[in-house]
Amino acid sequence: MSETIEVSETIRDILAEENVTPNARVTSVCEAIAARHPNRVQAFMYYGSSLRDLDDAEKMLDFYVIVDSYRKTHKNLIRALLNRLIPPAVYYYEQTDANGVLSTCKYSIISMAEFQKRCGAHALLSMVWGRFCQPSVMLFPKDDLIAERLMASRETAVKHMAAQIAPLIDDPITSTQFWAKGFYESYRTELRPESSEGRAAEIVARYGDRYARLTTALYGPPDKDGLYILPNTPAGPTKTNWLLRRLIGKPTAALRVINSAATFDGGLDYVLRKLKNHSGVTIEPTPFQRKHPVICSPVLGWKLWRKGAFS
Repeated sequence: MSETIEVSETIRDILAEENVTPNARVTSVCEAIAARHPNRVQAFMYYGSSLRDLDDAEKMLDFYVIVDSYRKTHKNLIRALLNRLIPPAVYYYEQTDANGVLSTCKYSIISMAEFQKRCGAHALLSMVWGRFCQPSVMLFPKDDLIAERLMASRETAVKHMAAQIAPLIDDPITSTQFWAKGFYESYRTELRPESSEGRAAEIVARYGDRYARLTTALYGPPDKDGLYILPNTPAGPTKTNWLLRRLIGKPTAALRVINSAATFDGGLDYVLRKLKNHSGVTIEPTPFQRKHPVICSPVLGWKLWRKGAFS
């Protein structure tokens, strides 16, 4: 009589299910972005609110564009240097199809090596690992090696996020409460509208089964009440790390956003509106700053910081 062996699913199994075939609109925009940076794009990572509503053309598309070289990707040497110093570089793109449907897109350029590093267990800021432990889709990898490196990075991001949540939890907890705690802490380090654990819990609940499966893959099955027992880990170092992230995360994010002002017409005004929506703070740039937003970004960032835009 044969014995049935139960095989538990892995984090990689769960993430691999998300790599769906994109629709024609997403494919067309990816092709256009690749054409803007010929022979440099290694893959796309598709994420964000539009991923939940693939056919909603009113949703802005969000991509991380994985490249092999900043210098060869950007036409501007200063832009390439800033991309290396404060990755990723953010670009805006819009496209109208044959039926007159407008697609808007925000895409962030980052190198393969930097993406791996910022998903890794030693990365302090949560911008990348906090984002890519959430649902995302890998699109058009250049080859199997690139695909493997991206999947391994995403798996590491999930483990790293979990390791930064667990020490903050004292009692048995549901998977929704667990991940909501982590995303709330992560959102507090960025320029984001989410401001409560309740809002973070709503975001987690949209993919409740996914997060329950991930929590089981990490810590084993829950008890009869649906609660997970977490390892007993000292909370002090983790709390210190989250404090550091809050102190440096928002100013860094703001500099990155300001740097994006040079990538499309009206970009600086777009950036200032974005910051005003988040903080209520804005400034009036000089004509020179409007003409040269990239080289003036440290000055603009300093002025906004002095007025409390990043607190």
